[in-house]
Amino acid sequence: MKQGRRIGVTGHQDRDGLDWIWARSAIAEVLSEEGPFTQALTSLAVGTDQAFAEEAMDQAIDVKAVIPFDGYARCFEGAGLEAYEELLARCAETETLHRHGSDEEAFLAAGKRVADECNMLIAVWDGKPAVGLGGTADVVTHAMRIGRDVVHLDPFACTVRRLSA
Repeated sequence: MKQGRRIGVTGHQDRDGLDWIWARSAIAEVLSEEGPFTQALTSLAVGTDQAFAEEAMDQAIDVKAVIPFDGYARCFEGAGLEAYEELLARCAETETLHRHGSDEEAFLAAGKRVADECNMLIAVWDGKPAVGLGGTADVVTHAMRIGRDVVHLDPFACTVRRLSA
């Protein structure tokens, strides 16, 4: 049995055409088939991160929230804020990073921290370059550079593939 394995996540927040039903199912499948995992790492952003946290909690995996900066809740509104606050309260552990620079720089730092601390990273992503600093592609590039296993879930094509460094 694989002991002490940790899994992290990076991915899209909300995009037209993204198949969330498929993405959630694929996340749940990776968590159950690639485990056991002792910890799941996420920044709890709307979309992928929140879906991942819910699926991990459903599988009784301890979730660690990696919060990009103090006051991160201001980045949420409505149902996304409610889900963030509920999930944050249910996390087994929380780490709030010290902010250096812009929001985007803080988001990238949090994504890198998730990749640094995990053994495997799930990337719910269209495979395209990041639109802004700290996007999914940036985190995937970092994860591959440091030798992490990356499972790429494309929620538009509904495909799963492993990426190698």
